[in-house]
Amino acid sequence: MTRFSPRLASVRPWLLLLTLAGLGCETGPGGTAVHELPAAEVDARGATFFDTPWPTDLRLTSDGHIDVRSFPNPVAVQTIEDYKAAITARVTGYSVSAPAYFRFDTELDESTLPADAAASMDASSTVVGVAVTGAERGRRFPVETHFWAPPTRYWPGNTLAVRPPHGLVLDPETTYVIALTDGLEASAGGAMRRSATLDAILGGSGDAAAAALYAPAVAALAEAGVAEDSIVNLTVFTTQHPTAELEAARDWLVDQEPPLRRSLSEAFLEDTDDYRLVEGAYLSPIFQSGTIPYLEGGGELTVVDGVPTVHGEYEARYAISVPVGEAPASGWPVVLYAHGTGGDYRTFVRNGVARDLAREGYAVMGVDQIHHGDRNPTESGPEALVFNFLNPLALRDNARQAALDVVAQAAFVRGNPEVAPRAIGTGTFLDPDRMYFYGHSQGGLNGPLFLAIDDQARGGVLSGAGGHLAIALVDKVEPVDIPQLVALLLQFRSTSAAGIEEEHLVYEHPMLALVQTWTDVADPTNYVSMLFHDPRPGFAPKSILQTEGITDQYTPPRAIEALAVAARIPLRDPALQAIPAMDLVDLPPVAGPVQGNVADGAATAALLQAPGGHFVAFDDSTIRSSINAFFASFDEGLPTIP
Repeated sequence: MTRFSPRLASVRPWLLLLTLAGLGCETGPGGTAVHELPAAEVDARGATFFDTPWPTDLRLTSDGHIDVRSFPNPVAVQTIEDYKAAITARVTGYSVSAPAYFRFDTELDESTLPADAAASMDASSTVVGVAVTGAERGRRFPVETHFWAPPTRYWPGNTLAVRPPHGLVLDPETTYVIALTDGLEASAGGAMRRSATLDAILGGSGDAAAAALYAPAVAALAEAGVAEDSIVNLTVFTTQHPTAELEAARDWLVDQEPPLRRSLSEAFLEDTDDYRLVEGAYLSPIFQSGTIPYLEGGGELTVVDGVPTVHGEYEARYAISVPVGEAPASGWPVVLYAHGTGGDYRTFVRNGVARDLAREGYAVMGVDQIHHGDRNPTESGPEALVFNFLNPLALRDNARQAALDVVAQAAFVRGNPEVAPRAIGTGTFLDPDRMYFYGHSQGGLNGPLFLAIDDQARGGVLSGAGGHLAIALVDKVEPVDIPQLVALLLQFRSTSAAGIEEEHLVYEHPMLALVQTWTDVADPTNYVSMLFHDPRPGFAPKSILQTEGITDQYTPPRAIEALAVAARIPLRDPALQAIPAMDLVDLPPVAGPVQGNVADGAATAALLQAPGGHFVAFDDSTIRSSINAFFASFDEGLPTIP
């Protein structure tokens, strides 16, 4: 019989503690996924805003708007307060593409995150996005993650951002859950744990409103293979319907009769070997409140019960080039041309589009874009007026007004098919049933909105066209260095490159998510699925040729590619750079010539990449030739992209 030794007895507890300490060194202390309920009082500086994962339907006003009054504004920037007030008063759902944010009380081991969006769809993924309502209920959607540990002026410390890949927008008016699971670990080792607050909510002893919100989400997660006991954090949010108002405004507009679109003046300009050029003006409705250029407020487009508020009319100056020669019996097919920032109603003449398309038998019509020509009463350039970040209402609704301007332009052609009879005599007609679109840069931003909501054009060309505002706010450096402007407006500690890097201005920056939430209603990526992938009821699918200069500094390539992904426009070989998100929607590159490759053979679409920058549609001879051939074949039926 072994005798009990007091000395041994006193040693054994220390051995046990050392053993446990040793295990602690291997596994680490772990950490907690922060999850607190929103504070009842408003804190404009928002020091603890992200302690509640966001976006969340726990932050709604009594009338159903999303409540961002406590969104972080640490240095009391008035412009941020303006955005917060506008959103809280007007927006009834969250962005379909902006990130969600989760905090931890310690640094996260990033190797325990899914490696990419494809990996987030694996059953073992530690970050899971699932639809809670709608046709996709219980199904996962891919996500990308970005973790940032050091606190900055706007980033809280140890924050994980989770978003859909650029171009893969969520469904409108749908509730989603994003959940984090217990496979996440702290960088020092050990598992991330559920907070006491969330544990109580899921266990039935916590906040009743949160429990009611989370219960259907937990059930949807279970359908997707995520067990409740594996959840360490989650957020539940409902998306807005970004296109509904503009669709309603368009429908109202096309139902109106003149005098909204009556011709005011006509004049002959010149004859060339290829075309005759005329100009004129017509009245077009103004849907934005206040006085252009909206420097002192105004600029808002409102739609009530499907009817947009009209704030007067403006004289829309236009030019039309008509091919030389005998017109088709039905009249000349016509391309509506939308110029870029800094252009005007005759840009299509100067850049050679009038000549090129006249040789293919097309008339071309250009108008002044918003804040151009007589629509810019200031002595400054249009850039700061078009992208007016100091006025949230104008920033959002300049693009929506511009899209409706094109609807009105198309309606003018439809109602006035005879070209300038007072200037060149009678007998020259356009064919409204063969109407197309060509938009470049700024015109390529509002063009997708027009093509999505309206059926007067059969398709067209998008040059230097992109989407998802957050990309431009990070990558766009021409004609204005936008990251530097963001740093100035948000009062980063420095507007230098080092200061921008210190603040960690990336696509997932929290302030960009706030602005994206506000501008979703004007973002082309939220509209372009209606071009041919999922057209509006009764609309025919439209054929689209999109161009990308892979070194574009005006419209960042990632923004161009996001637009293509959202529209389901495939790359045409030879592809110069891959677009990983296309693999997620099973959209492989296509070999030319391309014809009838989308909409079950009813339309043609391709993205053409080229070495060069913003103007490859005009400067690259191969791209330019492809555009001309596209239009030439378009008029023969289903178009072909060489």
